[in-house]
Amino acid sequence: MERKVSNITREAVIAAIAEYDRVGRDQFLAQYGIGPARTYWLRYEGRKYDSKALAGAAFGHLPGNPTPLSRKELHGGKVETAPVLRALGFEVDQLVVNGDIEAAPGRNPSWTRDELILALELYHRHGGADPGPTHPDVIALSEILRAMAVEQGLATFRNPQGVAMKLMNFRSLDPAFVSKGGAGLKKIGKLDRVVWEEFAGRPLELSLAAEYVRTGLATSDDEADPLPMEEPEYVGREGRLRYRKHLSRERDRRLVVLRKQAAMRQHGKLACEVCDFDFAAAYGPRGLGYVEAHHVNAVREMEEETETRAEDLALLCANCHRIVHRQQPWLSLPALKNLLRGTGGSVEPTAVPPVPLKGA
Repeated sequence: MERKVSNITREAVIAAIAEYDRVGRDQFLAQYGIGPARTYWLRYEGRKYDSKALAGAAFGHLPGNPTPLSRKELHGGKVETAPVLRALGFEVDQLVVNGDIEAAPGRNPSWTRDELILALELYHRHGGADPGPTHPDVIALSEILRAMAVEQGLATFRNPQGVAMKLMNFRSLDPAFVSKGGAGLKKIGKLDRVVWEEFAGRPLELSLAAEYVRTGLATSDDEADPLPMEEPEYVGREGRLRYRKHLSRERDRRLVVLRKQAAMRQHGKLACEVCDFDFAAAYGPRGLGYVEAHHVNAVREMEEETETRAEDLALLCANCHRIVHRQQPWLSLPALKNLLRGTGGSVEPTAVPPVPLKGA
């Protein structure tokens, strides 16, 4: 293999980052005989690293463990090191003050419980695999985390690289990965471990907690219940006219989450209330937390600001939900159950009669 920076891989750079974190900056630079960054530095999960030293060390982490690249084998950061690292999906920026790495922006604040819940849910959704910073799911989570920070008035760098690295932090806690000789990235926080242990073996609860966070109902870091606290008295106001591309009735997503929580507590699973179909049992991780919510009182018939409670929703599989709305008058759930059992049953309208079609 030709001894060139362009031959390093993303995995090798991640291994070098883990070594850098483990031994510290001074020892790392001394060990590889490469001086401090003069112009370019690599930022990963809010931490900054000397890009040239990292690239040289990464070569030694390639398969076969070749000798790391020496200072003489490394050329200019602008024409070689920085472009290679960027091509591998890393964020490489210029130092603010030449030669002073501490002049770069400070570290990100520690990950919160809500952020870790979303990251852990993504980790399990990918089965512990490394999706990399360019994967659409990683980019989407980065955007969600940035939006959460903006709402809280914070400035963070939860970029795709940082999200991907957090997923690799979880690997060091994953028995399925460690038992095969893997190590993951060791630099994990105390809260990382707490959140991992809280949801260990409980993928459905994790999926619901992540959905809860995404609806904007943030959970506190000292929340004892792995699921958000139930809100039996919560009353949502739905039906307000809201302009998107078309005029539509607004729905309150937190009602759906609360209804799912109640079903999970009562039955230990999320299954269709008519046919008992369980998406998680049928489709595995891809189906976790998924079931459709049916408004017993049709949203399209609501007056402005109609009060709705979680118990006014029914959880249905996609098939049953579509059949309810297949034609007018809409079916009640007891009538749908009778049809499914082959007992006939009268086709009953919902409590609120549907709007007549135009021209009827």
